[in-house]
Amino acid sequence: MTKDSFFSELEDLLELEGELESNANTLIEDVLEIDSLAHITIISYVKDELGLDIKAEDFSKFETLGDLVQAIGDDNFK
Repeated sequence: MTKDSFFSELEDLLELEGELESNANTLIEDVLEIDSLAHITIISYVKDELGLDIKAEDFSKFETLGDLVQAIGDDNFK
């Protein structure tokens, strides 16, 4: 999975198509609109697709989707 495909998958998963362009600079609060269900959805997606556990308290520290990608690690993307 590339970073671009990761952002695209998040858009699909959270049904954001046409509402917001997702990229490394996208603010998580803009994507999630402070919706805790969306946080859980992303955490579950990362675990299912990449096999990585991200704790909810760690996720809440991310400001941008780039911060999330950085926490996942470059080695997990092509």
